[in-house]
Amino acid sequence: MAGQEHRARISRNAAGPESNHPAFPAPPRATLTEITETLVRAAQNGDNDASRTIVEALQRPVLATIFRFLGPAWRRDVEDLAQEVFLKVFRALPSFDPARAKFTTWVYTFVRNHCYDVLKKRRLPTASLDAGTGEEPRRDPADRRELAPTSSLENQELGRRIGEALATLGEDQRMVFVLREYESLDYAEIAAITGVNEGTVKSRLFRAKESLREQLRPYLEAGA
Repeated sequence: MAGQEHRARISRNAAGPESNHPAFPAPPRATLTEITETLVRAAQNGDNDASRTIVEALQRPVLATIFRFLGPAWRRDVEDLAQEVFLKVFRALPSFDPARAKFTTWVYTFVRNHCYDVLKKRRLPTASLDAGTGEEPRRDPADRRELAPTSSLENQELGRRIGEALATLGEDQRMVFVLREYESLDYAEIAAITGVNEGTVKSRLFRAKESLREQLRPYLEAGA
């Protein structure tokens, strides 16, 4: 068990010096498409290299999903929370059955459940952006599909406002929105992760988009 936990650890040194904070992720050395059934079976059989490849492939999406769901107020906790998710995943790895679920879908279920558990246990707000600290919010961690570093201040401001608006959504709507719009999961995967049918997923996504559109309208119209 200890060996599995050690293999699940996110290695900052292995990822490079920029990985000391999730806002500055190192380029991944593996991708989600590399997580094959063969690789998962190897990890289940104690292959250290296979386990390391799985962690490297999942590190960005796990960090990004946690950050987007909980919001910037939790940015200092993101790496620790991701570590806890990986430990849970590797503890449960021997029980994973590829005939019952896609591996990445199975992992996202751990991410979702852990985020919900954190909110229940800590009872801290998710909408506050650095409330009372006087600090500038840091950039969203690990999402390479975001705007490039040369993006304008206006785009950065839009990103900040989207983050604020996201934090006002209910947990179920916010999770569906993050998984669909940022992680690009299909409706069937999101339904499996959240434990509802696809119709409910689509309904939650629609309501989330409507809410975000309404909240962002004054800002978008002002910049038109």
